[in-house]
Amino acid sequence: MKSFIRVALLFLLTAIAVSIICAKLGGKEASKKNKRLDQRIAVGMALGLLLGVALNYSGLWENHALGLCLGPLWGMALATVFRDGGDGQDGE
Repeated sequence: MKSFIRVALLFLLTAIAVSIICAKLGGKEASKKNKRLDQRIAVGMALGLLLGVALNYSGLWENHALGLCLGPLWGMALATVFRDGGDGQDGE
C-alpha cells in the first residue's frame, strides 16, 4: 500500500507540474519572443536540479532518477508561475 501511494503521488506531482507549464506557456504569448521568461525557466531548471539532487542525497527516494527528473520539472513550473521582479511585466 505504501509503494502504491508513493507512485501515485509521483504521478500526481508530475501531472500538476506539466499542467502548470502548459497553462502558462500556451496561447498567444507563446508565439512572442520572451527572453526574460526563457531565462527564468532556465534558472528554475538549474535550481530545481540542485534541489532534486539534494533530496536524492537526503534519502527521500530509492531511485535517484526521480529527483533528477522531478526537480527541473518543478523548477520550470515555478518559474512560469512567478513573475519577473524587475518591472513586473514579463516583457509584454
